[in-house]
Amino acid sequence: MANHVYFTIDVQGITEEQFNSEVKTETRTAKDWEDKEYTFEALVDLEDQPFMDVGEKIYTEQGWMDNAYDWYCEHVGAKWCHIEECEDNYISGHSAWRQPHEMVLNIIEYFAKKYDTEVSASMTYEDEFRNFMGKQYYGTNIDFADEGWYAYEGDYTETDGDQLVEQFNEKFPSIDTDDEDFDWWTEVEIDGEKIYPNEELDLIADEFWESC
Repeated sequence: MANHVYFTIDVQGITEEQFNSEVKTETRTAKDWEDKEYTFEALVDLEDQPFMDVGEKIYTEQGWMDNAYDWYCEHVGAKWCHIEECEDNYISGHSAWRQPHEMVLNIIEYFAKKYDTEVSASMTYEDEFRNFMGKQYYGTNIDFADEGWYAYEGDYTETDGDQLVEQFNEKFPSIDTDDEDFDWWTEVEIDGEKIYPNEELDLIADEFWESC
């Protein structure tokens, strides 16, 4: 089973109205706990979104994308990617093993070309087991030779769980995290104050996000 990598993407340079106009939804039906049917609006699959109209897509007679694995790896950056929220210049979701690096490049290049303006983005990402986590910036430039916009990747900052634990050990030297009886979710008393190590580790992670 693939590790989930959770991400958030913030797009800048276009209005929320411009962004929302390029997000495609469809009406779907479902049943509630009383078995009553209801309708709701849902995002269409990522490969069918206007801002991901890139690469060759091969479909079966049943309408399934036959080359989905290769297409997602090349144009999204992960073998699958699920978008949970996509509205008002903000995108969130999770992908398999890797953050959707190529997807961000495709998105901002699409909007730059669509509205003939400079578009940028930032993405935060975190592996569910904190094997890696980071923040990356992206931008667009115009190529005056062919008068076309293209996307590029900017600076990024990364850390991982081991580095977070090192910072925890520096902050709480009296706690032996290598002890076989140590439990991140068990309350510990330090100088008369009770703490939960896992909560303190989360605070250190939050400090990393704030510093990016």
